[in-house]
Amino acid sequence: MTSIPLSSQPRITRRRFFARTASGLAGAGVTAASLQQLFGQENAAAADAGSENPGRKVKIAAIALATVDGMLENNYARALRMAEISLQYKPDIILLPEAFAAGYCGRPLAAFGEEVAHSEPLAKFRRLSANAQCMIVLGYLEKVEGDRRVRNAVAIFDRGQLLGSHYKHDMWPDAKRPYRDEPSLMVAGKEIEIFNTRLGRFAVLICYENSLATNWDALRGKVDFVLSPYNCQGDPSHHNGANARRLAIPSAWDDRTGTVYCGGGGYMMNPGTAGLVDAHGKTIAHSRAGTEKIVVGELEIGQPTPRKETGTTKG
Repeated sequence: MTSIPLSSQPRITRRRFFARTASGLAGAGVTAASLQQLFGQENAAAADAGSENPGRKVKIAAIALATVDGMLENNYARALRMAEISLQYKPDIILLPEAFAAGYCGRPLAAFGEEVAHSEPLAKFRRLSANAQCMIVLGYLEKVEGDRRVRNAVAIFDRGQLLGSHYKHDMWPDAKRPYRDEPSLMVAGKEIEIFNTRLGRFAVLICYENSLATNWDALRGKVDFVLSPYNCQGDPSHHNGANARRLAIPSAWDDRTGTVYCGGGGYMMNPGTAGLVDAHGKTIAHSRAGTEKIVVGELEIGQPTPRKETGTTKG
């Protein structure tokens, strides 16, 4: 979890944040006609662009999601609505940020821990992936029995099936902000898995894991693309661009916008982004910092070969 100081940003309350976003998408009855204006011309063009080489491109809807740390129910509802709207573009994959529902809210995270098999919010995304016949990749906090800590996890649902979860294994230390000090809040995973799927081979790198060159180096020649859900403060896209140029690995990323908890009951606006970068390091699409946005683009991953669908999830 990388961090960019936001001391110059004004603090805002939860009430003021939701007042500012009262015209948000959840329950607003957004129409198809308004989507082009709401999400930008580039997404409309992406939705119309068919794949000239079937099997060589993966269309991804990466969502920069506006949330408030700790408001679990509201954040899940907003994410689900945004995911539903993104279906307008017929994506192969919908990508949502790291631990977006709970965030780093300054309260014991064990209260936000979930089990995939018994979580109704996660079940809604699983059903959506089945109904839309797409893959949904989203962050959540997983309960650890008998422990006050949680696992920072990303679940992968494909056409209604759970392919697996990746557990963050590189923890962001933050002695100055104990509410974001991951070694004391979370149980680390053991490895970075490679998920062998119908859409190609990919790995998930969660936030801080993207900043370590060794993680990317280990994936060279083994994956077709990388998915990078973040929950950081600032635009994290430089990690994806730099490693695409170094290793020719295309990727998609997304982060939270909205607000982040900054201690003492205060909140700050978060300038997160979402986007995609190709194997040459060229930006395919990139949202404006701090703007809630569905960013749609296609990653060219090369000609896939038949393979058994697998997903190891050691953690």
